Amino acid sequence: MDDTTLHGLLTDALADEPPMGPVAQHALRKGRRIRRQRRILAASGTGAALAAVGLFVTVAIPAPSPPPAALGPGPTEHTIWATEDGAGKIMQITQDGQLGHTIEIGQDLNPIVFSPDGKIFTVISNVSNQLVTVNVADSTVDQRIKAGRYPGSIAITPDDQTAYVAHLMNDDVTPFDLAHGTTGTPIPVRQPRGIAITPDGRTMYVLSGTPLQSSGAKAQGSVIPITLATGKAGQPIPVGDHPMEMAMSADGKRILVANSEQGSVHDGSVTLIDTATNTAGKPLATGQVSPAGFTFAPDGQTAYVVNSEAGTLLPIDLATQTLGKPIRVGVVKQPSGPSATPLSVAITPDGKTAYVLTPALGFKDDSLVTPVETATGTVGKPIQVAGVMDSIVVSPDGQTVYLGGYYPGKLIPISTSTNQVGPDVPIGKTNSVSVTTGP
Repeated sequence: MDDTTLHGLLTDALADEPPMGPVAQHALRKGRRIRRQRRILAASGTGAALAAVGLFVTVAIPAPSPPPAALGPGPTEHTIWATEDGAGKIMQITQDGQLGHTIEIGQDLNPIVFSPDGKIFTVISNVSNQLVTVNVADSTVDQRIKAGRYPGSIAITPDDQTAYVAHLMNDDVTPFDLAHGTTGTPIPVRQPRGIAITPDGRTMYVLSGTPLQSSGAKAQGSVIPITLATGKAGQPIPVGDHPMEMAMSADGKRILVANSEQGSVHDGSVTLIDTATNTAGKPLATGQVSPAGFTFAPDGQTAYVVNSEAGTLLPIDLATQTLGKPIRVGVVKQPSGPSATPLSVAITPDGKTAYVLTPALGFKDDSLVTPVETATGTVGKPIQVAGVMDSIVVSPDGQTVYLGGYYPGKLIPISTSTNQVGPDVPIGKTNSVSVTTGP
């Protein structure tokens, strides 16, 4: 790797770090994308101290179901998976909160990515650079495919036939035929950081970043539309500086990009893209933007972005691309040093309530989950959860909020009907747990 590329990667990986002090504190607050970028830097022979490992938990919930008789990991239809990154294992968590069947994948795992129908998931073992597909129904490995050097983001087509993998170091996105285990022709994309495929399976959007060439130079990113039938790239769609994360609304009509710079190094922004016209609006200044700190409302009309610096939740009208009134949420004041500020948001399937996570800064402190009525912006009483919580999701049946904890790693359920915290599901003694929902 040349010095210019390495400098750009390092700058992009660290550009949006808030000035919060302890390195461990920052590690808790960053999304999986940052962790992956740091592993790439470590693998290149520079910045080894930045490498990170952990334990991730994925909650796959294919369909709504009745509420459980007692609050716990979830109804029978809920399948929960624990990914032990360092050990290279993926374990299913049973209904009684115990670790079930273990799948040996290989060390240094990327987070799980589910197919749109939830029938399979893929995960990358970076120690062997393999793309591994797992059958969800019987928890067995279907196949292992060589994925090339430094594979990153993954997206699977709606027909479960093809997985696309971004190679940040190789400047391409490669298709893999999941039915035959074969590799297709790589599609050139500069610095691919994220992938999203439209629900009709026709178009893939790839978030492309540009490393800094020198101090103070512009680093505007773009989103590249690619026609999957031909593999041809369309006109790049400009976004903000140092884009870090991208998400597509469920209907495929909007893409939201989180940019880590807008005006100065710690002033973030979001860019909205209309996929019908492939045009982007002007970046909206939002303050600090965490890669995990935004979500779409289920109706596709509103997006919600966490402004960590200000301790607020910002609604964005997607039709007009305007910011609504900031909603102040839970911030934990510290006697000395920085306050604990919100980082992540999840929303119920009916769109009526957003839950904002403020992780604790210390292992003996409480994290906060703040419920917000989206129609009125009314803030409910923050829910206290012991320990440092790393991530948050709402189950598709709307009955449960799931939290992933850090050191010790644990999964914690909260009933959305009572806002009561349920019993912990222990995962690991020294590992971090992240949660995400399947389709």
